[in-house]
Amino acid sequence: MNEANEQSLNKHAAGYWRFMREFVRNPRQIGAICPSSPFLARRMASLVPGGDGVVVELGPGGGAVTAALLNHGVSAQDLVLVERSAALSAHLAKRFPGVHLIQGDAMHLSRFKVLSQPVRAVVSSLPLRSLPRPVVRQILDQVALISGPGTVFIQFSYALRGSYQNMAHGFERDQAHLVWRNLPPARIEAFRFQPRNFQ
Repeated sequence: MNEANEQSLNKHAAGYWRFMREFVRNPRQIGAICPSSPFLARRMASLVPGGDGVVVELGPGGGAVTAALLNHGVSAQDLVLVERSAALSAHLAKRFPGVHLIQGDAMHLSRFKVLSQPVRAVVSSLPLRSLPRPVVRQILDQVALISGPGTVFIQFSYALRGSYQNMAHGFERDQAHLVWRNLPPARIEAFRFQPRNFQ
């Protein structure tokens, strides 16, 4: 094994153990037994539209989806990460020094000044199906508050059936995809914001 491959393997292993430490500390908040696979991350990133406006990532964790978003063409200055965990925030700050990083709670998105500019997409890895329903309601209401006409909300879940359609007020489902090459397999849904439907 050459030195570059060995460094990459060590970095991957360190990221996995960092993720597992956070999972053990708060399994309900992390909501997954493994980090997102590159296949899931790339599929989520592919649903982000081009154009103006920032892309907000909720619950970036170890940065698998963040890396995919950057590789997909989202510029670092247009990417805003919102991560609640102090340990994961510190890791993200080192791994992605050019992006906007907010160590905070998605229940308070509208309070963050950087999110007062137009938002073209919100990409969420938050475990909405395992969080208390009032918390989920507040997060989705906050997503709607920072969204404008055409903002895309992208969410994945390990539940292969059902939808967030009834929970995401103001959003209409645009598309859904299954990603089998993930542990466990995941379902991605993309919604488009229609302000007239948000009250």
